[in-house]
Amino acid sequence: MNLKVLWTISGSMGTIADIDMLKKAKSFGIEVVTTDTEDKDTAGFIVTGKKYVVPKVKDSKYIDALLKICQSEKITTIIPQYTDELVLMSENTDLFKRFGIKVLVTEDIEKLKVANSKDALYKFFNQRAFVPKYTLVSSIDSIKAAVLALGYPSVPVCIKPAKGEGGKGFRIITEEKVDIFNEPPGSAKINLDAYIDQLKVLAEIPELLVTEYLPGKEYSVDCVCKAGITYFCIPRQRMETSMGVASVSLIEKNDELIAYSKEIISDLRLSYNINIQFKYSNEGKPMLIEINPRVSGSLVANYGAGINMLEEALRLAYGMPVKKIDIKWGTKMLRHWSQIFTQV
Repeated sequence: MNLKVLWTISGSMGTIADIDMLKKAKSFGIEVVTTDTEDKDTAGFIVTGKKYVVPKVKDSKYIDALLKICQSEKITTIIPQYTDELVLMSENTDLFKRFGIKVLVTEDIEKLKVANSKDALYKFFNQRAFVPKYTLVSSIDSIKAAVLALGYPSVPVCIKPAKGEGGKGFRIITEEKVDIFNEPPGSAKINLDAYIDQLKVLAEIPELLVTEYLPGKEYSVDCVCKAGITYFCIPRQRMETSMGVASVSLIEKNDELIAYSKEIISDLRLSYNINIQFKYSNEGKPMLIEINPRVSGSLVANYGAGINMLEEALRLAYGMPVKKIDIKWGTKMLRHWSQIFTQV
């Protein structure tokens, strides 16, 4: 079966690896077209040889722009990548179906909204063993109260936007003396007074989640599923990160994380490529950080362990059984810089 896939982000760090995985899928012959909301040179545009710049996701013309590209390029399949486009794409799956286009996104819109919001996610699974201590806040006074209630300044506390993508806006509120000359680039550590000073310059403080600090190992669990049924579930330890993406990963058979991930996917009736992130507490318990109901930035780590998770998601989308695959547990992925040249 030949497919023409529209990949909706051209400039992410994982785009080239993901395009490569699509082209290596043995079940399909795949051609890829990418779009982006920013008009700039990107690796995705260069390797595909085409450049489609679309409006921002919140623009009312976004769906029309995608549909126009689909018709022009004879797209068969869309794999959405922006966190804030997922619900919108799910709401418009019937529109794309009328043009013979499959969209790989969870179709249960209300459950998808839960998965896409850290606040709604914690509320949905409240009292489950994997939900950390948290408080929703939206004012300076409530932030101070929540931080103190979780033990600050004796222990660090975390703050992150209730609705946000990846690690954007994440901070570790700590009283430890931070050596600004030796902290790694992009360190999230800050003391409470400095954090409050940063908030004071904002016109409006967004809703924030104040959560317990989780000092243990961090894991991403990449899953392939359909309507709540999980077919593949692969935990990987995020050993090192760069710009929010895992640069060193270790594929581990962690039965506890697999069980929790399958429970979450079942309850939220999630579909296709899903990423669930956990971090271990002081007590050695895995706590849910967030769900990315889309392809993760380091999905390629699983390819090294013997599985093309994009291909398996496509097989489910097109009514084909998934393959029987022996995962190579213990596979380690080390990412490195490379480059693409273009003429301007």
